[in-house]
Amino acid sequence: MTEFVTSNFVFQESARRISMLRAATCISLFSFLVLFGLAAPANAQLYAGSVTGVVSDQTGALIAEAQLTLADANKGFTFAAKTDEKGRYLFRSVPPGVYNISVKASGFKDQTRSGIKIDISQNVGADFAMSVVGANETVNVSTAAPLLGTEDAVTGQVVDRKLINDLPLLDRGVFGLAFLAPGVTEVDAACMGCSANNFISNGSRNATADILMDGVTTTNYEQNSGIRVDTYTPSVDAVEEFKVQESNFSSEYGFSGATIINLVTRSGTNEFHGSAYEFLRHYKMDANNWFNNQQGIPIPGLRHNNFGGTIGGPIIKSKTFFFFDYEGRRYTDQAGPTFYGVPSDAERSGDFGEVCGYSGGTFNNQGICSNPAGQLWDPYAGYYDPAVGGARRTPQGFIPYNKLSTYTSTVDANHPANQVLANDPSGAPYRLPGGPGNLIDPVASKLMQYFPEPNYNVGNANYSPFINRVDSGSVKTVSDQWDLKIDHRFNQKNLLSAKYSHNYTTNSGFNCFNNAADPCSSGPANSSAHMFAINDTHTFTPTKLLNVSFGVSRGTYFYPGIAAAYPKVSPVDAIGEPQYMKDSGYNWFPAVGIGGYTSAGAYNIGGNPYSYAKQGQETYHLIGTLSWVKGAHEFKFGGEGRMHRLNYTQPNYAPGGVYNFDWTGTANYDPACVPGVNCYPIGGDGMASFLIGAQPNDCCGQYEIPNSVASQNFEFGEFVQDNWKKSEKLTFNFGLRYELVLPRTERRNELNHLDPNVQSPIMLNGKNLTGGEIFARSHDRNSYAPDYRNISTTLWLRLSRAS
Repeated sequence: MTEFVTSNFVFQESARRISMLRAATCISLFSFLVLFGLAAPANAQLYAGSVTGVVSDQTGALIAEAQLTLADANKGFTFAAKTDEKGRYLFRSVPPGVYNISVKASGFKDQTRSGIKIDISQNVGADFAMSVVGANETVNVSTAAPLLGTEDAVTGQVVDRKLINDLPLLDRGVFGLAFLAPGVTEVDAACMGCSANNFISNGSRNATADILMDGVTTTNYEQNSGIRVDTYTPSVDAVEEFKVQESNFSSEYGFSGATIINLVTRSGTNEFHGSAYEFLRHYKMDANNWFNNQQGIPIPGLRHNNFGGTIGGPIIKSKTFFFFDYEGRRYTDQAGPTFYGVPSDAERSGDFGEVCGYSGGTFNNQGICSNPAGQLWDPYAGYYDPAVGGARRTPQGFIPYNKLSTYTSTVDANHPANQVLANDPSGAPYRLPGGPGNLIDPVASKLMQYFPEPNYNVGNANYSPFINRVDSGSVKTVSDQWDLKIDHRFNQKNLLSAKYSHNYTTNSGFNCFNNAADPCSSGPANSSAHMFAINDTHTFTPTKLLNVSFGVSRGTYFYPGIAAAYPKVSPVDAIGEPQYMKDSGYNWFPAVGIGGYTSAGAYNIGGNPYSYAKQGQETYHLIGTLSWVKGAHEFKFGGEGRMHRLNYTQPNYAPGGVYNFDWTGTANYDPACVPGVNCYPIGGDGMASFLIGAQPNDCCGQYEIPNSVASQNFEFGEFVQDNWKKSEKLTFNFGLRYELVLPRTERRNELNHLDPNVQSPIMLNGKNLTGGEIFARSHDRNSYAPDYRNISTTLWLRLSRAS
């Protein structure tokens, strides 16, 4: 008898507003947590499936009280069931695997069906037609084709171990196979590896899919939005199979953006099995970059060693099993070639005479460049014209021969920006010193010495200071991870499974300057992940079964920036930054951008903004389900609670400050220009502006010391599900789920939000305005009000017919 779907009707209503009392809800959730908190902590087996069907004779008459045994073909575990008065049987919470079913009924020939494969979260039907014959005769049926899941309307894509082993995987990322599921598309090819669930599924928002591993979630909220990120990704060889569930969930699933990746890891069997492997990529099999060959730079070393092994087997045969896997990665990746601009030796000393030659000009006997584009000007000389928005220089403001080292600046007292410098009798902190070279900023001069020497096109006719160096190198990554899983059968009524996983990764960036002021590298970094899950399935009676689970996942990373590679180098001591930069606790060179000069990294020199980050996140998950078969109804009752924690800090601007310079700091305005029409800066040089510390008129430096936040929030869910087998041809699936997601709180109440109704301190035309920023307080710690009225209902109808 073969079952196939002839009609599939799905009705789903999400986030329906239903009035509920807050107190009643909280009491209900508290009662649930107490109920399951007192039970032995375990994993709820959301990945488990079921086997159901009808036992009849050759005429179609139903057979009651038939004895069925479901046996795990690899572990030897057995489960018993009995048909009811309508000949129906049910095996619940069946872990994925290969099974054999045997049926015995008085007066009928024993029958055995082997090779029944249960995929993750699959509910299959298997009917038996018994023959009247002698009691000692047995019929053996080998099931070659997979059974159809005709018991619910859940859809999705199963990726089993055969697909995982047979299909090519870039860098062996198992969740890359999620794109095999219909309706799953990538978000951004440049960010494919940023999170295992960073994809779009059937039009839903990216990175909102929940990831369940052995029944518990491994996701947490990302710092700045509602998207979810995974805290632990297993090795390919540790995965038995996973399923991308995209629609029509049972009510026991929730807290996702319409998609769930449901994964189960491998277990040991009654026989010992193991494997060992190594995948190798090596630069000796690659060709060098053309630009490296041109400059005589050898090919950077690229080595990918991915190695590991697995072993699994019995501890106590047919009772206790183990499975262990290890994977190591030793990566050396190519970085570059990187082309960028650095100052020449003359420019480091304050001589920018070559800037005139680059523009095609020459100096006259007064030291003025024949091409105005190649001339440097004193930003403190000349007079101020508000129509231009800055200093309009006179010929007396030029710097002869572009030599800052021999030029002495005389501050123009008529320049409003110079009033303090010129007239403060006590002496301003940044008053220009006297004598030649007084425009050169001592901090900038010391920092400029950290630039490497030019090495690209030096001495050639097409030499340019704006791109005069090329570098290439390597980035090294070391990663180790392992998983250990134990399965134990206490007796026919109790099955327990527990696992622990760990990963630790370190990497070092490409340092093109080879010093502490390098802008190419984010410096050394490390990350780690832990995952623990324990699961217990307890059978009270053949019709009542309890699953309870508990899981913890934790992920951390620390990107300390390039300064971590040079702990003994202090920017305060090395280049003379203010003392408060050291007091901040961040050992950081300023990030400096120089207009016109191609940068080696995000900036031309100094620590990279955003390259310092520190995060620790963890998720706790408790879930329980009670299954109860009552006649033609299979009821499920249960609930779950989750706690998410996130500790995070990241300076948006490097703690050393961010500064930008361009040619306008040492440029001139044509005295004959018409304001608003053709007044544009002429001449100047970005590197020269940096050396004297002259930023553009509309620019200033930025400096930030960040706070470190520690937040957490709770999620609760309760559900009831009824799978009603109305007849052999018709099945109804009813579901009701309630969810409560509480907003985040922060340990020190460092949260704020906009309240449109609060009284504003601003008064306009005698009228009081509303709307203002509200900061968290001890009695109001949330940034928004929680919604206690969210409930979802589902109804599935499955109509099948025999053929």
